[in-house]
Amino acid sequence: MMREPERQGSDKNTELARVVATYRQALLRYALRRLEDRSAAEDLVAETFVVAWRRFDEIPPREQELFWLYGIAGRVLSNSLRGHRRSLRLEMRLAFEREHTQDAPRYSEEDIRQLMEALLELRSEERELLQLTYWEDLTYREIGLVLSCSEKAAGIRISRARQHLRQLLNETNGTASISPLPIQETH
Repeated sequence: MMREPERQGSDKNTELARVVATYRQALLRYALRRLEDRSAAEDLVAETFVVAWRRFDEIPPREQELFWLYGIAGRVLSNSLRGHRRSLRLEMRLAFEREHTQDAPRYSEEDIRQLMEALLELRSEERELLQLTYWEDLTYREIGLVLSCSEKAAGIRISRARQHLRQLLNETNGTASISPLPIQETH
């Protein structure tokens, strides 16, 4: 992808410092929603910027930088979580509970447990789509940028992930007593 003309002559260190200063907090929030502790989240953010440094010649235009970084962070996270399914279960539950502690509880502990187990049954790509949709509150267009696909393709993938999650919840208890997530097909 072609970089913006004013950035071509920029010093790589200066440009990376700008990117880190601009997006560090957004990436830290992204990581904290997915990981059990702040230390692991900080490590994910640091590793994301290391990869971004190595791939800095691929940086997209400024309005797409965050989505590029989310894509990198997602791949870094996926790589680090392989083989850690048991710890992922706890990390996802804590992230889900953090997101919903400010709201009045809508679901019972059993509902939340079933939802978390169903989320863990999804392929990591499906789980990431739902997390980008509901935890990061990205639009289909923005998710398309993260995944390097069109807005329509992102919408189709999200719809399929929701459908798979519904199916898993129905298999868990015959008929799902909860909606897997607030469903909003047009995001």
